[in-house]
Amino acid sequence: MYREALLGGIDSENLSYISSMEEDEEIAGEVIELLLVHLEELERAELIPGEKAERIRAELKSLLSNPAPLFEIPAEDVHEAIELYLQKKLGKNEGYLPLGKSRNDHVAAALRLKTKRLLREQLRELLKARFMLVEKAEEYKDVIMPAFTHLQPAQPSTFSHYLLAIEEGLADYTEAMTAILNLVDKSPLGAGAVGGTSVPLNRESLRGPFSGVVVNSIYATSSRDFLAMACSLDASLAVFLSRIAEDAVVFTTPNFDYLELPNEHLATSSMMPQKRNPATMEITRAWGGEAIGHLTALLSILKGLPTGYNLDMQEANKHAFAILKGTLRALKTFRDLFSKLEPKGEKLERDAMLFPILATDIAEKVAISTGRPYREVYSEVATLVRESESVEEFYAKAAEKFGIEVHLAEGIKKPVLGSPNPEKIKEVIALAKERLVRDSKAMG
Repeated sequence: MYREALLGGIDSENLSYISSMEEDEEIAGEVIELLLVHLEELERAELIPGEKAERIRAELKSLLSNPAPLFEIPAEDVHEAIELYLQKKLGKNEGYLPLGKSRNDHVAAALRLKTKRLLREQLRELLKARFMLVEKAEEYKDVIMPAFTHLQPAQPSTFSHYLLAIEEGLADYTEAMTAILNLVDKSPLGAGAVGGTSVPLNRESLRGPFSGVVVNSIYATSSRDFLAMACSLDASLAVFLSRIAEDAVVFTTPNFDYLELPNEHLATSSMMPQKRNPATMEITRAWGGEAIGHLTALLSILKGLPTGYNLDMQEANKHAFAILKGTLRALKTFRDLFSKLEPKGEKLERDAMLFPILATDIAEKVAISTGRPYREVYSEVATLVRESESVEEFYAKAAEKFGIEVHLAEGIKKPVLGSPNPEKIKEVIALAKERLVRDSKAMG
């Protein structure tokens, strides 16, 4: 339709090659919504007869309820398909609607609106997950477990302490996502193809479902920085979730046996009848890598493009949708699993006692009580660990040499904020609840 007057027709193979109709199914609703906003602005400016506007509005609302007919039309994109559809229904009257608009400002607006909605849905999931983690942290603040570095038992902790580490990470992502959402939530409508439009549109009243306006018409139409920022954060969140998924995979092996996962998150083997595989967490772990791949593709497409709209940009959309929707699914899966899993307290405490994870506490207490240099005491404690045949022997030798006994219940009672000390855990839970109330209010 657009090319006919200047270039003539196009064969089906080349049309299919440049067409974005498949990806445009993701934003068809948003495109139509924004056309209704544009139509309303044309009416306000008295640039379209009222009765013709009503007929266009009725057809657009019909399409909004069922956009499927658009995807039976051979077209470059959904914008052209809508015009062809309306032309068939309304004849020349359809020709009023394109006044003052370009595909460039409207596709940017539709992408922003779709991204805004997906980010808001992710934020709701983040808040639900954080509320759930805080509730479970209150329940398990006395369940002792080893904390790890290098996947080696390191220091005593609690399951509550571990859950609150995840919650604080998700709180950071909530804050970052809220900031990016504010950047995304701006309207490019009225920016035209690149240099604005001679039509006297009021871009403030034209912003519709957005809270602000992308002011410069070049930036409004030719930038996909909002997608790059949203998807970069989502890929980072996917990596964060993949690490938690790895914990769940490791901690459910018989070697650890720390967690009981819900059956609906497990899969069996086609050959081995005893297998209980942590299937959803393995997929979540894999999603971290897939998200990186999609982000790499998206950024590689945008890298080096000259300023102004380029058709390369439409090829970035499929990767953006994959990242935004895939990370949302991973969040939902994570929340469901962690809301249902149960820690095996006896197994967790068993491993806390099985390894000399109180060595640091012993060295610190000796250094404090004697005033000796910590590194000197550290070396003596390390030597006792090396020379002991068992954990029990190490603790006995330490008690004999230094006159200090430390038990797990004491070992978790560090005096610093953020430690596994049950009293400090209560403080952190109170802070987390305050932050959740604030973040929930900010979401509206």
